[in-house]
Amino acid sequence: HDLASLLLLPLDLPEGAELYLDRGYESHLYEDLLREAQEVVPMVIRRRNSRRYLPWMQYLAIVGRRVVETVGSMLHHLFPRRIHAVTQEGFVIKVLTFVLAHNISLLTQKMAG
Repeated sequence: HDLASLLLLPLDLPEGAELYLDRGYESHLYEDLLREAQEVVPMVIRRRNSRRYLPWMQYLAIVGRRVVETVGSMLHHLFPRRIHAVTQEGFVIKVLTFVLAHNISLLTQKMAG
């Protein structure tokens, strides 16, 4: 599971921001730490037998996670099968241009129709 690495991430989120997580991150201890230490609201997709399972919160978490997954798959389709870069900076520049191309594509589609 990725719970140990979750707290190592430099989450520079504004106070009250929602962090959408899947079932692999369901831990009451880590959720409470995120709430108290970083003032982030974890939106976890829970198992039905969880003590903190609330149907309306589950619905919001699923809808929010669906948006994240959709954007991720749309970006994935823009990427080639392999990104050739010699340096780390070159790799970052290439990934950034793919993300910008995705955003420009969405803007032109919205303006056109």
